[in-house]
This record gives sequence, C-alpha cells and structure tokens, in this order.
Amino acid sequence: MKRAEYEDLEGYAMAVLIGLLSQGGTDHSVAPAKAFDIAEAFQQEKLKRIGEKPPFDS
Repeated sequence: MKRAEYEDLEGYAMAVLIGLLSQGGTDHSVAPAKAFDIAEAFQQEKLKRIGEKPPFDS
C-alpha cells in the first residue's frame, strides 16, 4: 500500500466512524472495525470505478 492510499483509507475510516457514532445504534466497541471495513470497501469500489488518481500535469 502506498502512503497516499494509507492516508486515504485512514481519512475514509474516520469519516465513517463519525457517521456511525453520530447516527447512534452502533456498539462503540465494534464501530472502529466496522468503519475500516466500510472504508476499505469504499476504496476498492473507487479504484474499480475511476482507477488510480492521475499525477499533476507538469
């Protein structure tokens, strides 16, 4: 995993965790694991649909 992919996954997981906790009804002990599962699924789907992020034009 590249550093950018790691940082993306970490950011997605944090956003999902905030959403899970703010909606209520999610056990706080399983919320972090669930957040990373959702973030990983999102990242895989994003790569499947739009591919790798292109470099900046120079």
